[in-house]
Amino acid sequence: MRVPTQFQQPIRTLALSILPWLLALDAHAQLSGSAGVLSNYLYRGISLSSDKPAARLALNYDDAAGWFAGGQVVTGQLAVETHRSAQWTGYAGYAQRLPSGLAWEAGVTAYDFPRRPNWNFHEAFIGLAGDSISARLHYSPDYLGMGERSLYGELNGGWALASRLQAFWHGGYYYSLDNARSNRAEARIGLASSHREWRAQVSLDLVRLRGGTSTDIYGNVTGGAGVMRHQVVLNVARAF
Repeated sequence: MRVPTQFQQPIRTLALSILPWLLALDAHAQLSGSAGVLSNYLYRGISLSSDKPAARLALNYDDAAGWFAGGQVVTGQLAVETHRSAQWTGYAGYAQRLPSGLAWEAGVTAYDFPRRPNWNFHEAFIGLAGDSISARLHYSPDYLGMGERSLYGELNGGWALASRLQAFWHGGYYYSLDNARSNRAEARIGLASSHREWRAQVSLDLVRLRGGTSTDIYGNVTGGAGVMRHQVVLNVARAF
């Protein structure tokens, strides 16, 4: 399963903050990857680098039969941490194109925080995509080790503006089945460009945190009727 070149991201699922795309399977298996830097590593509207720049390395494997797998490591730093540490993500699944031309996928994702192993968690996901829009639903029985069952739904889209310039958008909603104050909506809109092996993106990321005064495990404080945050994020990577 391949990501369309004009909308390629450093990792399928995170960069999952990242635009997960489905397309037809290539005729041959492919191994690809990228290495780059981000001005802020945002995951579902929340910074996992304490609003600081981060480096990221990603690898992706797509099999001609429909199986795919990959992962990434990021030099993250949660708000409650005093130093940077590696944050690992791995995923695996299966995808196929339907007779209608749409593509579907299903798989699992694992998140690992070596310095905070009690935060490690897993998710299952299913997705459906056309040529210019995709949707995915994730479920975790214990999100970030907080004892919360969670659902996360997202929509992603994009279109070409020129031969080397594309626009993209993303919208997502995190819903906790056990703690309503964890719920949040987030969105992203941006531009992407490429030259040979180099990729660059700039995006405006927005997140609306649920009301009620609280401090989450990332150090974010919410209160009142809800808090809206916005952030401009730059991303430069080299594909290999």
